[in-house]
This record gives sequence, structure tokens and C-alpha cells, in this order.
Amino acid sequence: DVAAQVQWGSGYYFRTPTEIGTGRANTDAIIAQQGSAGAANAAAVARAYNGGGYSDWYLPSKDELSKLSDNSAAIGGMGAFFYWSSSDTSATTVWYLLTVTPRMASGYKSGTPLAVRAVRSF
Repeated sequence: DVAAQVQWGSGYYFRTPTEIGTGRANTDAIIAQQGSAGAANAAAVARAYNGGGYSDWYLPSKDELSKLSDNSAAIGGMGAFFYWSSSDTSATTVWYLLTVTPRMASGYKSGTPLAVRAVRSF
């Protein structure tokens, strides 16, 4: 986990896809619109992470986040109850993961701050 309480960002509709392999491009699109230098939005926080000496982290798409949840026992470290994805559903809503159930749900971008779990491709 990179951050525990972060806003997703503005209400701009990015039309970000949900499929595995789209999180990096989603993060790029969000940052292009909302900025990254010191920005307090979920995509910028994920991109700014430098864990393990790597700087290619991003906010996972809905399906990438769901796959993390499916494999959380092997991956470990998913301590929060809610995690943002980089996949929006409208100008005001975005997919997030509820780990207690676990299930994906849709919620307001400007709502309660949620956790950020940065991922990277390898």
C-alpha cells in the first residue's frame, strides 16, 4: 500500500478501460489531465511511488485490482478496506475494491478518500 487516504481526483470523464494491461495507460491519461507534481490524486500518488528502487509504478485498472484481490494471500500487504482503481465509470464515479467482501463497486470520485495500491508490470 502506498497511501491510506487519498482522493481519486476531479470529475473529468477519462473513459479509462477496465481490462488487465490498461492501468499504466489509464494512469498516464489521469495524470495528463490532473497533473502529477505534488498532486494529491490517486494516480499521481501511485506514479510517485519509488518502492524497491523502481519508478514505473501506476494505479491498477479495475480488472488488475480485482486480480490482486484474488491473489491477496500470495501477494500480501492488502491492509485497507477500500482501494481506488484507475478505471472510471462516469464523470463522477470510479471503480474501487472493497476487500472485506471482496468485490468491486463504483463510488464517487470526490467522495471519501481511499487507499492506493501501486503496481508495476514485469
